[in-house]
Amino acid sequence: MFKFLFGGGQRFCPQSFIYLQILTNHIMKKFFVSAVLVALSFTGISAQDILGRWKTDDGTAIVEVYKAGDAYNGKIVWLEEPTMKDGSPMKDVMNPDASLRGRELMGLNLLSGLKPNGDKYDNGTIYDPASGKTYRCSMFLEKGVLKVRGHVGPFHRTMDWIRQN
Repeated sequence: MFKFLFGGGQRFCPQSFIYLQILTNHIMKKFFVSAVLVALSFTGISAQDILGRWKTDDGTAIVEVYKAGDAYNGKIVWLEEPTMKDGSPMKDVMNPDASLRGRELMGLNLLSGLKPNGDKYDNGTIYDPASGKTYRCSMFLEKGVLKVRGHVGPFHRTMDWIRQN
């Protein structure tokens, strides 16, 4: 098969050996560049996959994940019960900051400051309007489900959010 490189197989040809080295280096460079391009394309795809609307695990809200600058955030865009008993919009009544208790839950940012880190997003926060508490947060996609994880010290709770159209 390589008779043309080694002079018909009868004796070693130094020029053929140099040609083989050049050919091998050229192929390896192309392979490396291709592998880098494929890896970069997967990174872009995963970042785009988290954008959109997600129903929370208890089904009471839909959160829209969006990108602002280099961070990912999420705001409430739908509530199962959007109004209080008196008919007024649902408010952030459990917030520990009394000056924020009058703000509406619709449009409120629950997720803030999440940054891409490999296959996940972390170093962000998640706000729980039911308790008024804010937790460290990370999230990642697993089989089309957005896994949103709130952290308190070494402990965490993971919620499964389902994509909405």
